[in-house]
Amino acid sequence: MLESNSAINVPRMEEAIAMLRQYLDAQALAPVLDIMHELTKNPEDGALLNRLFVTVEGMGIMQGAMLTYAPYIAILMSEHQFQEPD
Repeated sequence: MLESNSAINVPRMEEAIAMLRQYLDAQALAPVLDIMHELTKNPEDGALLNRLFVTVEGMGIMQGAMLTYAPYIAILMSEHQFQEPD
């Protein structure tokens, strides 16, 4: 889960949403975009962040394109790997 000092950077998440909408098929990415939008409203929700990771991992070939246009997701995922489990 998220630690109190590692809340989502809302402006970066909003920028990532905008980039994905601009350069990729927003309809195909709707599940990911919905969760990202929820995270802008609840930036400290660790369960929501975990849902984002699971959803991104399930995007198949689109995952690479998503991480190219929204590198903030990759940063969050890499930081998450090094956090101690609850």
